[in-house]
Amino acid sequence: MASESASLAVYLRSNASVQREFDQALQLVEGELPAGLRGVLYRNGPGKLEAFGHRYDHPFDGDGMVTRFEFNGQSVRYRNRYVRTAEFLAEERVGRMLYRSFGTNLPGGLRTNFLRLHFKNAANTSVVHHSGKLLALWEGGLPHELDPGSLETLGSYDFAGQLQNHGDLLGRLVAPDLPFSAHPKLDPESGELHNFGTLMGKTSQLVLYRIRPDGSMATPRYVPLPALAFVHDFVLTKRYSIFFLSAVSFGVARALSGLATPVGSLSSADSAPTTLLLVPRDGSPAITVPAQPGFLFHFANGFEDAKGQVVVDGMRMDALPSAAEVRALLAGRSVNIPPARPTRYSIDPLARRCEESQLTPTKADLPTIDSRLSGRPYRHFWAISSAPEQAGPFYHRLLHFEHRAGQTLRDFAPDLPGEPLFVPASESAAEGEGWVLSLVYRAAAHRTDLYVLRPDDLGTVCRLELPHHLPIGFHGTWLSANRFA
Repeated sequence: MASESASLAVYLRSNASVQREFDQALQLVEGELPAGLRGVLYRNGPGKLEAFGHRYDHPFDGDGMVTRFEFNGQSVRYRNRYVRTAEFLAEERVGRMLYRSFGTNLPGGLRTNFLRLHFKNAANTSVVHHSGKLLALWEGGLPHELDPGSLETLGSYDFAGQLQNHGDLLGRLVAPDLPFSAHPKLDPESGELHNFGTLMGKTSQLVLYRIRPDGSMATPRYVPLPALAFVHDFVLTKRYSIFFLSAVSFGVARALSGLATPVGSLSSADSAPTTLLLVPRDGSPAITVPAQPGFLFHFANGFEDAKGQVVVDGMRMDALPSAAEVRALLAGRSVNIPPARPTRYSIDPLARRCEESQLTPTKADLPTIDSRLSGRPYRHFWAISSAPEQAGPFYHRLLHFEHRAGQTLRDFAPDLPGEPLFVPASESAAEGEGWVLSLVYRAAAHRTDLYVLRPDDLGTVCRLELPHHLPIGFHGTWLSANRFA
C-alpha cells in the first residue's frame, strides 16, 4: 500500500494541466487487442485544475476535456479536445479568469465576486451519446454538443428550447437555462433518456426530463423540493425516478452575494435523516420515504422485485466532504475525507419504509454496470476502490463486486485507476461477458495507459500507452461500432 504522503504526491502530480491536443494511434505495449472489441470509448474530466496562474479550489471546476478512443479490432486511435464553451473561449481571449465556478471564486475577494451571477460552465463531468448527438455534461447548466468524430465543440444544446428557464425572475436571473445533470439514465426497453436538474426559485424544484429515441424532449416535469438540495445522481427503475435528498442544502444568499462559492455555501446536518423521493414515471404524486442520515454521490443501479419492493445500490458516505477539506487536498495538505461504501437500500413504497445494509465494507466509488441492465435486476458492478487502511481519497484499486460470489480487487498502487467501464462482448452476451476499460495514471512515468481487463478477475487483456498523462477524470460512455455514425 502506498503511504498517505506518497499517494497525495501522486494525486497532485496527476492533476497537472494537459497542454496539448492529440490525434494519433496508440501503442500497444502489453497483451493483444480483442478482435471483438469494436466501438468508441468517450470520457470526460478536467484537463486542467488551474487557470492563468490561479489554482481551482475544487476538482469540479477544471475545464472539461473529452477523450475519444476508437477501437477497430486491430488498433486504437486516440483524440483529446477541450470543450470550448463560451466561458472557456472568453477567458482564453483575454488571458484571465472572468467567471466564478462551482467551488472557486474570482481572485480579489468580495469586491470582484459580489453579485457575479454568471458561473462558468465547465462541461467536465460526463458525456452521453443519444440519437446521434454527443453531449458533454455539467450539472449546473446546459450540455454542449460535440462532433462525435472530431470532438469539435458545436455549441451549447437546449433541446429546441426545452431547457430555457421560464420560472420566476430570481431563478431566471441566476440560471436563464435549466440545469441538466451529468448522470442521465437510458431506459433499455423504451430507448428514452431520462435526466434531472435542481432549480432555484421562490420554491426550489426538481426538474425531470425525458428525451425520446428520436432526440426530442418531452415537456419537463417539475416537482417541488423543501430546499435547494445538492443532488448529483439518481436511479431510474421501471416505475420510478428515485432521488436521495440528504440533509445538505445550498446557502443561496451567501452563494449569490459572493460571500461563498456554491459548494462553500453548502450546509449539512449530518444527524438529520435522508428523504428518499420516489417520483412515479406515470405522473402520479411523488412518494417520500425516510432513511438513515448519510450522503451519496453515485449509485450503481436500482430495480423493483416481483413484490413491488424497490432496491437501490449506492456508494454511501457518512457525510459530504466540506469545501474546506477539498480545497486543502488540492493545496497539498492531508485530509481525511469520509469514505464511500457500497450499500443496499430496500424500500417499501406503500409502507414508506427503508432498510439499509452494507454490501461490503470495502471503500469504493464511481460504480458502473452493464448498461443493458440499467433499472433491472443485475449481478455485477465495477468501481474504483482503496485499501481499508488507506487514508485520504486515493483510489489505487479496482473492485469487481458480484452479488452472489462477492468481490475481487486489483491493486495498481502507486498508480491511480479511473472509473472502470464495462463493455459487453455483444448485444446478446450474458451479463459479465465482455471487457472492462479503465484509464490508469502511471505515477513513475507521469503518463496514462488504457487498460483492457477481464471483467471477473480484473486481469490484463492488453494495455495501450497514451502519449501524455491525463488527470483522473470523472465519467464516460461506450458506443458500440454498430451504433456509431
